[in-house]
Amino acid sequence: MRRVGGSISALCCSTQQSRGNSLVVLKPKKDINLGGFDFEREMQEFRETSPRADMNVVSDFRKAYWRADEYMRRSEEHLKTQGFFYLPIIDFPFYKGCMPLMSGYQFRVHYDRHHRAYVDKLNAMVEGTKYAGMHLDELIHATKDDPAQQGIFNNAAQHYNHMFFWKSIEPHGTNMPPDLLAAVVAQYGSLDKFQAAFTDAAMKLFGSGWVYWVYDLKAQQFDLVSYSNAGCPLSDINLVPLITCDVWEHAYYIDYENNRSKYVSRFFDVADYHWAERNWKRGRGEKYDEMNYR
Repeated sequence: MRRVGGSISALCCSTQQSRGNSLVVLKPKKDINLGGFDFEREMQEFRETSPRADMNVVSDFRKAYWRADEYMRRSEEHLKTQGFFYLPIIDFPFYKGCMPLMSGYQFRVHYDRHHRAYVDKLNAMVEGTKYAGMHLDELIHATKDDPAQQGIFNNAAQHYNHMFFWKSIEPHGTNMPPDLLAAVVAQYGSLDKFQAAFTDAAMKLFGSGWVYWVYDLKAQQFDLVSYSNAGCPLSDINLVPLITCDVWEHAYYIDYENNRSKYVSRFFDVADYHWAERNWKRGRGEKYDEMNYR
């Protein structure tokens, strides 16, 4: 996977069918930043992606404006306290959750407690060591085979896994672009068969971990890879991650208790296949136009 300017290179734009008959055009998602925190860049990104209130109905405007204002105030305060590694800006208003997969409460607990804990531990562990200042992918490669640095690897890999998970989902999901769909049908037989294989991998993963849909550059085909605990595809340079599903219990226990099958069954309702196509095409060295989504 190529890294440009400290981030995974790519842009994407996607569409989704919203409630009613209107078509919603989603803004291109930001790249995953593998480098350090830059306050001005992150603040600008936050302001660009902040929720906008509906001004047509006064009561709705007042309610939405308060929530947006509170969301912005808390987020701005949070941005000022970040370390080298940091919680990323979510591409959609996360206080609403990621429906229909995840409620707002589930999302906030997952993002602001579990993901934050990995980031805070990682910053504390690398401070004052030879690993301080390394980009995330470099750090993962440097520690993956060193038992003495298992703690750094686990927290670095979990930070990356969570960042990729947030990019893999979008409220109410997206369509699968034609080029990617054709490739999926050619290998799996149909989109339904691919989703069934993905679901089977998620259900068979014992304990906690991640299911990644990847493109294997060496084999020149798609693959489904299950990782236990903090396993991460950045450990293998031949794998290009496309989308991932978090099957740690903390990803779903508030909304689904221990019902993993119900949680996984709704993952495809929020899967961002345009994020997958972006990484697939760029990983293969193909031209990718984020606006060419029809």
